[in-house]
Amino acid sequence: MRYVLAIVFIATLMAILLDIQTSWVAPLAALGLLAAVYKLIIYPSLLSPLAKIPAARWHARFSPLYSYYIKWANIENRTVDKLHKKYGPVIRLGPNELSVNCYEGGIKTIYMGNFPKTDWFYNRFGNYGTQNLFTIIDSKEHGQFKRILNPVFSKSAILTSSALHTTSSAIILDRLIPILRRSSISSAPINIHLVNFAYAIDSYTAFQLGATLGTNFTDNPTLRDDILHHFFGGRPYMFWDTELPKLTSFLGRLGCSPVPKWCTTSRLVIESFFMQQFDAAAKVVDSSQNEATKQPTDPDWPTVFATARQGFDQQQPKRNPTGGDAIQVTVPWYNTLCAEGPPHPHRLVIASNMLDQIVAAIETIGTALTYVHYELSKRPDLQAALREELLAASSMTDLLSADTNTKTGDTNLPTLKTLSPLPFLDAILRETLRRYPPNGGMQARATPDICTIAGYANIPPGVRVQGSAWCLHRNPEVFPDPEEWRPRRWLDASPQELVEMRKWFWAFGGGARICLGRDFSMASMKLVVAAIYTRFTTELVDADGIEQDDGFSGGPVGNKLWLQFREIQDAVQV
Repeated sequence: MRYVLAIVFIATLMAILLDIQTSWVAPLAALGLLAAVYKLIIYPSLLSPLAKIPAARWHARFSPLYSYYIKWANIENRTVDKLHKKYGPVIRLGPNELSVNCYEGGIKTIYMGNFPKTDWFYNRFGNYGTQNLFTIIDSKEHGQFKRILNPVFSKSAILTSSALHTTSSAIILDRLIPILRRSSISSAPINIHLVNFAYAIDSYTAFQLGATLGTNFTDNPTLRDDILHHFFGGRPYMFWDTELPKLTSFLGRLGCSPVPKWCTTSRLVIESFFMQQFDAAAKVVDSSQNEATKQPTDPDWPTVFATARQGFDQQQPKRNPTGGDAIQVTVPWYNTLCAEGPPHPHRLVIASNMLDQIVAAIETIGTALTYVHYELSKRPDLQAALREELLAASSMTDLLSADTNTKTGDTNLPTLKTLSPLPFLDAILRETLRRYPPNGGMQARATPDICTIAGYANIPPGVRVQGSAWCLHRNPEVFPDPEEWRPRRWLDASPQELVEMRKWFWAFGGGARICLGRDFSMASMKLVVAAIYTRFTTELVDADGIEQDDGFSGGPVGNKLWLQFREIQDAVQV
């Protein structure tokens, strides 16, 4: 049909331009116009299998402009949630785009059925010009990638990792706690939001690359702020590269790109900064004579990086051994950095995966911790209840020791196995992730074949279908008063209610592509929340702009949360 329309259009245009007076031109032009109207308006609006699905706007049946608008204006999550409450579990956002907000027949079908991702993910989350676990479209290839990293990210591996416990303890006790203590002594508030980002990066890179090569943004706020500026600065412009990449590229060639050039520079700064860390980790791995059997108890061993290297060597076909398939850009030092370094056939794809994991840690751990602090700081009674649970747990009284010395092995932090089963601590984190999902936006998939979605049959292949944690977490039938932050809902629910709540809980996604680092994220957050609220109370000082950004991922729109920390007296006296 598209070729017929093109031929008719060209013939009609030539006739108009050349003023050809022939008897067949007018009928041909009319036929072309009718064909275009049928193809572009009548069929999608009235005859398509999607026509019976409620549309967000009348023109959304044949035009993607409304979908583009709510994404560009950064109002997608709240807008789509309102539309679902008005029209039901399935909404047509565009001619070929659906939003789904039900579990049976909807989310379960799409994500448990392993519908493939769209190229939207690669456009937004690809690094170093290559794909990673989060961007892979092909399900089989995704499974191969995931099997490489599964051994270090399983829940049992996380809970029993002595290296993880050692590095996390050092970051919390040697870096973070002294900052909070100084706040308490001087009565000087802290923008804990930025500190949370620093902790998120530091704690994950120490696990990923080893304690020596991991970052230290907690003690270096200048470097922290610079990296975060480059990391978040381009977010308002990501719509163009993710939703309209071809148009954006075309406009760029004309010299009128909607994306400022500094966005590319910021991306290169981030990629080159961490590439240096990854190359250093590669040298550590290469210098080891016992890579495959290196003891995981060594906190300086790049646990995740080494596992990726070994896995890709064993499972993946050889790639460019020079690593020269880096993004070609106009910054010479960046090209040099990516083209040189330790030669390895999988250098860029490993780096892409490592950086993707760091990004996930920043957004998930950093954002969630900010909202944990925000909600607890409004509720001194819940702070006291949490502290009571923590102190009642075995070995938790060690947290009250005024003298911490991780360098001698006396970590003074409870084991992850001790913290994992604590119900109130778990409920606080789970409710925060429900109410403020760090990645609450649409998780796009494409229908692989003709299928049925939430009772609507004959959905054709290639339709963009998606659910979002933001909307799923606001179903009042599953989560009464969904806008309220109520951690006790997870403790007071009946067994049947809890099963339903867990089905609708989508902070880490679901199905075969569920977040690989979910257990690390929960463990890392439990450690730091336990350490802080056993020693300190918190008070709100400035929470203006705490409302959550409405994009795919987002924290406070004001990019701040100022708190006053007060060290608990019996903690000081022990």
